[in-house]
Amino acid sequence: MLTIVIQVVVFAVYLLFMLLIGFGFYNTNNTLNDYFLGGRGLNKWVAAMSAQASDMSGWLLLGLPGTAFLVFGGTTEALWTAIGLLIGTYLNWLFVAKRLRKQTEVSSNSITIGVF
Repeated sequence: MLTIVIQVVVFAVYLLFMLLIGFGFYNTNNTLNDYFLGGRGLNKWVAAMSAQASDMSGWLLLGLPGTAFLVFGGTTEALWTAIGLLIGTYLNWLFVAKRLRKQTEVSSNSITIGVF
């Protein structure tokens, strides 16, 4: 019974914290571009991590738990997966993030890159 109460309290505190963050930043978004593009105030590391998160979101939901399961079987695939993710994020930051940011600017602050 005590663990359920602790879980409910922790969840309530987390939910309150998320709501406070949402209400705190609600007035900082004046346009849709501010909301989607962060008012162009984000640096290239954030753009790279955002692009990586968008690219891998489904894979991370399905593939990473399976890979983590393999770790407990004594295999090294999870280690190579982590190394590959780190290298991929770095290369994304190095080669893609700056160009992606510039392309969205010249494309009338586009939210997605259209077909050229």
